[in-house]
Amino acid sequence: MNFQEVLDQKYLGDTFLTEKNIEEKWNLICIDGLAPIPIIPSSSYDRSNNISVSYPSKIDIGKILFLQGESVEDYDALLDEQRICFYKDHTGPITQSEYTFKNDYLLLKSRYLTNYLKKYKKTAPIWGSFFHFDLKPSINWEIKSSPETLTAIDDLRIDNELYFDNLFLSVTEPNPFTRFLKLYHLLELQFDIHTAELIRALLDSGNKEREISSKLRDYANKDLNRLQSLLKERCSDLESLCNKLNIIESFETKAIEIFYISGRQSNPLKKSDFLSVIELEEKFKKSNIDSLGGYNFQTLIPKLTAYWIYRIRSSIAHNKFGEYIMDTDDEDFIVNFAEPLLKEAVKQCFSK
Repeated sequence: MNFQEVLDQKYLGDTFLTEKNIEEKWNLICIDGLAPIPIIPSSSYDRSNNISVSYPSKIDIGKILFLQGESVEDYDALLDEQRICFYKDHTGPITQSEYTFKNDYLLLKSRYLTNYLKKYKKTAPIWGSFFHFDLKPSINWEIKSSPETLTAIDDLRIDNELYFDNLFLSVTEPNPFTRFLKLYHLLELQFDIHTAELIRALLDSGNKEREISSKLRDYANKDLNRLQSLLKERCSDLESLCNKLNIIESFETKAIEIFYISGRQSNPLKKSDFLSVIELEEKFKKSNIDSLGGYNFQTLIPKLTAYWIYRIRSSIAHNKFGEYIMDTDDEDFIVNFAEPLLKEAVKQCFSK
């Protein structure tokens, strides 16, 4: 309801409102000195209890009421604070039929309203972990993948329950950037296991002290080196990797920004060669790579895959100068290129 509708409800004889002072401040309804303001609170909060809100001086200025999804059979039975929020939440004429709250609320003492709106509203996501509706970013994840067929894979293995949390979020999370990171975490969890397996194999062979020492040095290396080592050992279906790498043709400008302008010296493919390859039919086909000269196809493809995955991961995880900073304009790139490439790497790394 807006201010006028609440007044109309009062004049219609609503007994709760009859003795209440109703006013409007900053386009907000204030009932009996309280302003119900719809908010979006953090999902981490326990919704079974209200949360008090205070100034830095410890002066109590209001509270958060978790009401979204709460069903009301008789609004006359609501507590006063809940009922004040009910008037704001409700649209249209009030009836005695069952009602379900649409929002959670910051119920603010109206005498603090002006100061709060000027000094604390915009920063509420930081100090209070909640958003005001009118400050909510217009983020809508609209890009969807459209596979025609899903093919089951023989000999995949998941030996540890630790993987399932990340797998679940990589499937159900609507934010494609979060999905990508959760998929990447599956590979990160393989880093230590991969190194341990290599060392165990060397120990079983005997007289491999130098090689073991080298692997231990690799263990201390940067994550990119460990990712490249993992993909080198686990990714044997290079044709499938190439099919996913070829999709980059649709994102040439973005690829240059992420992998070259914001890239690193460890990039295994020169920019000039990248530009040449994506102009060729079948792009990363072995004969095309061989024609460039100076590259070993068997080494380049897993190494390039790891580098691209790692650079995308860094662009998502590190919002800092020097990195390509991902935003909603990159959704198509993530959904239709980055995720398919990473999923292919994950599939091969989890194959027996």
